[in-house]
Amino acid sequence: MKKVILKDKNQLQKFFKTVKEPLADTTFTMRYVWAEPLRHRWAIINNNLCFFGFFKDRYVLWGHPIGGNKPIETLIDCFNIVKRLNENEGIKTKPIAIYIPEEFKDEHISTAVKNGFTFGYWTQDYIYTSKDLIQLKSKKYKSKRNLVNIFARNENISVEEFNFEKHSNECLKLIDLWRQRKEDVINEIDKYALDTETNAAKKLVRFSNHLGVKGIILKSDEKLIGVSLGEPLNDEMCSNIMEKTNNVFRGASEFIFREFEEGSAMILNADEVTSIFHFPISSTDIPRIKSVKARESAPPVAMPKSG
Repeated sequence: MKKVILKDKNQLQKFFKTVKEPLADTTFTMRYVWAEPLRHRWAIINNNLCFFGFFKDRYVLWGHPIGGNKPIETLIDCFNIVKRLNENEGIKTKPIAIYIPEEFKDEHISTAVKNGFTFGYWTQDYIYTSKDLIQLKSKKYKSKRNLVNIFARNENISVEEFNFEKHSNECLKLIDLWRQRKEDVINEIDKYALDTETNAAKKLVRFSNHLGVKGIILKSDEKLIGVSLGEPLNDEMCSNIMEKTNNVFRGASEFIFREFEEGSAMILNADEVTSIFHFPISSTDIPRIKSVKARESAPPVAMPKSG
């Protein structure tokens, strides 16, 4: 199996582009920025792209094999690889697959049951129309709309398209500041998750040019207080990968989410662009248009349930 490195981007992206209904994780960018903490490895099996990772103290098959060739045989091969990886480290557990799209659920369950493996999908991606997030109409967006209005009224704000040469150093400092303020309010047990999320966010910024991500930065009185980066999944969908703000500025995160959506709509040249967001707990109180069974990543630390 191979590590996820930049020089393999084009090869892997050819597989990802064949996915008819992409999830936020079915891109090279997501696998690359989370490669170290999740121990991502990949292999081509029966001309399918197969990803593996380490999650909740065990190795797993990370998503459905991409390619559509000999699906049952490929799943069995993947489960046997996961079994060997766990056995080599003395981990006693049945092989499991996570982050499986709903359309492949029956296929995975059937194969797992027949071969003594385990099927699991853990959390959800949330899919929204950009129009809803830009306009923030209706009662379900009332709290966000109020925060955005308060923020816009109280701050001298400006928004710019993210430029690596111009903004990357300030963004890295902002991420450090975000980490420092999170560290002050979390338990010791959450610090590993905080470190992994910080490192993934920094990696996304540092390699943004190579990865081809787009984004915006938010300023108040010409001081950078927020950054949001993402990428198009196809002509109709984009993924918001990372958003960090200075939490001293109340309403900044809600404001930058809305501005990212407006920018995404322009980037993709579509009136009805949909966007995928990762929320690590299924009880997150956010109205959704459609949910897709998805993975559980190292979760954002001390994430609020609202606001």
